[in-house]
Amino acid sequence: MKSNKSLAQKIQKVLDHDNFETREGLKDLFKKDLFVPKYSISINDERELALLRLKKIAKEKLISVMDFENNPSRIFSAHEIVGQMDGSVATKMTVQFNLFGGTLLNLGNNLLHEQKLKDIDSLASVGCFGLTELGYGNNAAEMQTTANYNSLTKEFVLNTPSTLSRKYWITNGALHAHYCIVFAKLIANNEDEGIHAFLVPIRDKNLEIKKGVSIWDMGHKIGINGIDNASIGFNNVKITKEALLGKTSSINEKGEFKSTINKKRDRFLNVADRLLSGRLCIASMMIGASKYTLDLAINYANKRLAVGQTGKSDTPIFNFQFYQRSIIPLLAKTVCYNLTMNYIKDIFENKTQVDKVEKIILCCSAKATLAWHNEEVASMCRERSGGQGYLSANRMGEAILGSHSGITAEGDNAVLMQKVSKELLGLEKNNTTRVLINYLSSKLPSFFKQSLFGLKFGDILKSSTQHRLLNFKKNTLLSNLAISLKNAKKKGNTIYEDWMYNQSDEIQLLASSYFDCQVLSVCDRYEKKVDPDIQPIIKDIKTLYFLSSVESNISWYLTNEVISSKEAKTIIKLSKKYCHIISKKALTICKAFGIPDHMKLAPMYNDIEAFNSFDNRGELSEENRNW
Repeated sequence: MKSNKSLAQKIQKVLDHDNFETREGLKDLFKKDLFVPKYSISINDERELALLRLKKIAKEKLISVMDFENNPSRIFSAHEIVGQMDGSVATKMTVQFNLFGGTLLNLGNNLLHEQKLKDIDSLASVGCFGLTELGYGNNAAEMQTTANYNSLTKEFVLNTPSTLSRKYWITNGALHAHYCIVFAKLIANNEDEGIHAFLVPIRDKNLEIKKGVSIWDMGHKIGINGIDNASIGFNNVKITKEALLGKTSSINEKGEFKSTINKKRDRFLNVADRLLSGRLCIASMMIGASKYTLDLAINYANKRLAVGQTGKSDTPIFNFQFYQRSIIPLLAKTVCYNLTMNYIKDIFENKTQVDKVEKIILCCSAKATLAWHNEEVASMCRERSGGQGYLSANRMGEAILGSHSGITAEGDNAVLMQKVSKELLGLEKNNTTRVLINYLSSKLPSFFKQSLFGLKFGDILKSSTQHRLLNFKKNTLLSNLAISLKNAKKKGNTIYEDWMYNQSDEIQLLASSYFDCQVLSVCDRYEKKVDPDIQPIIKDIKTLYFLSSVESNISWYLTNEVISSKEAKTIIKLSKKYCHIISKKALTICKAFGIPDHMKLAPMYNDIEAFNSFDNRGELSEENRNW
């Protein structure tokens, strides 16, 4: 099986979507020896290598904090490509340019902030982001770090009063950061005015730690060890009044606190807004990693021979249904998620208009879904690649461990999906009639449900039928959850009790169902507007996405009597058929991911026989084999 270069180029243009020059600039940069993967190196060398690589990217001006004002999609595209090269570098980059730099750009409001902003692109000032605390990682609004304003000296005094209040998992903090954007409770005139952000120097230019600041290296992790994570504490650290970030809050000359935001919680949400773009940075890294891993695995599977009908090793493992049923749905999902990310990036740039709540829901659900997806891709590709997938040089391990970082960072996935469902319920708060109709529809006899919402009189390959089936699931879950919460309240239970102890499955399923509906809608629009030559491929990919979504939730559709057992069998049969159809185009799709060969040095992608014809010690270059 060969790839079709012309079709691949057309698909790549659709998938890449934006900033083609930056993407190619990064790929070209990665030809340099500095970016050749190394494996048998110490944690100190790994961290130094990540910093050197990030400095090289910065020197070539392939990313800028000012992109958030001029071209936000460039930030996300850089994360996708850099994430394919080195997850540690991409993570250091997202902290430097998004969490640190982006916050300073967004909230900075004085000369001090402007001066520091100029040093971000060059890495003359390296920063970190001090939000998470050891004891309050899942409830940041209750953090214990304080910034007490002294009206006599016109300074804030920063303190972490306990071990649990130390800033934790702080990327760039252990070795390289000069500054930390610290989230703390602002205390003025003995009044807690809520959580605010402060620009705090933690090291001087010689990287000597500042007085009152304690920085503990968190050491070795299960992966991504090029990141220097830290635990950071503050003991009576004095910072100037100008260190306060935010255009909404200030201390006047009389020492009085003023804010344009009345509620304390809303002040926290305002300064924590960078997490939204951070979620898209992570989602971009996850989609890039999924594309990279699938490219390696599928190309290897087309070369790796197994026992054929003759009893000889003459059949590529890719030809087997078992392989295709494992990998091809993931390939289809990756393309569909890529298209959806393009849509979300347009929303973030305000090229496509939606309300703020919808924007939040999309960013949260995309980050969670794509991180989970990347984990599934990485684990399945590693397994299907056999022993080769276990060799570090083939990079499957990096993909698995990188996905786990993505699952937890910028908000735990399951918690984010709770937020998605909460916001969806909020959007329906004033639509009680629609909620009631959807609830009653879910209680109809099976014949009527199958006729109105299922496949009784619908062609499963028609877009309208597919949307009806996915939307029925989303609307049923939403209405049932709304009614359940209302009934719980009537019975004297709190919404918290029902939400946290009784409805977790429904909450998670509602959020994922919402995202499925969004993905299908986006793919529909792309199918209609892409080059006619690639319309059939996009349509087949979209169809398999739909079939996989229903198949993975087949028990829900059956127990809710939306489809019959006969129709369930048809769905599974069609899913198998479309896996086979798309398998014929799999190498073309991989080619469309646009990853050049010099970025795919994994032996399994190239020549495993040549790589194993000498004592390679698991390294790609001679200089790294002397361990």
